[in-house]
Amino acid sequence: MSVLIQQGDEVIIPAPYWVSFPDIVKYAGGTPYSGDEAGRRLQREGAAIEKAITPKTRLLILNSPSNPTGGGRAAG
Repeated sequence: MSVLIQQGDEVIIPAPYWVSFPDIVKYAGGTPYSGDEAGRRLQREGAAIEKAITPKTRLLILNSPSNPTGGGRAAG
């Protein structure tokens, strides 16, 4: 993360996501974004993610829904 973003860059993290992703972004100097002002989290919908992109957006983190949040079923 420290290599990919700089102070003030925004990182979009749609739900579900690994609990430490926002803190890792903050540690690197970035600003995590996972939802709108109403507190709803972004889902992996193209239109919602596209709307969240700003000129400061530098990274989008996509996490497998079955690991680690239990939001989906593991294959097998």
